[in-house]
Amino acid sequence: MAAARWIVPWIGAAYRHIRAGADRDPLDFMFAGAFARNRWNVPRDPTLYLAGDLGVLIAEWGRQLSSAVDPEAPASTVARDVSRFQLRLEAVIDVRDPAVTAALGRPDAPHCFLDREIARSTARYLRETTPAQALLVPSIAFLDDLTRWNLVVFLDKLPADPHQWVHRIEPLGPLRWR
Repeated sequence: MAAARWIVPWIGAAYRHIRAGADRDPLDFMFAGAFARNRWNVPRDPTLYLAGDLGVLIAEWGRQLSSAVDPEAPASTVARDVSRFQLRLEAVIDVRDPAVTAALGRPDAPHCFLDREIARSTARYLRETTPAQALLVPSIAFLDDLTRWNLVVFLDKLPADPHQWVHRIEPLGPLRWR
């Protein structure tokens, strides 16, 4: 794969949620990539997941929440603080692009990314062999609509000061699930 032809700058908005009331800065990435069931990274890789729109954010969070909540537990409210980030990244690969997935030998994309090991190995390969700072990936919640995406950001390939690539943060308020 001639990686340079697939790497492009990316400027846009994406959404993040963190535990509500945590008194944490939205730019605190201490737990980014730590979740063992992440699709595009193993827990030791500092990786930030951002949603392309609020619907993707809600659907992806709901997928995680529904698998983590004990149905026998008493009802409680789980809340997340949602923010919209304005970002500028210099090197992004869009793995929703059929030309990219064909070059990667994945003609079965995007459905092959339902397999966590395929998604992780694809991300690992691109992380280690290209200067890519992030991947635009299909939202697993919307595989039938490739305009719905997540941005998988490789924090280890970006400046430690996120203000160099996150240019604005807009708090949107809490999201609650009961």
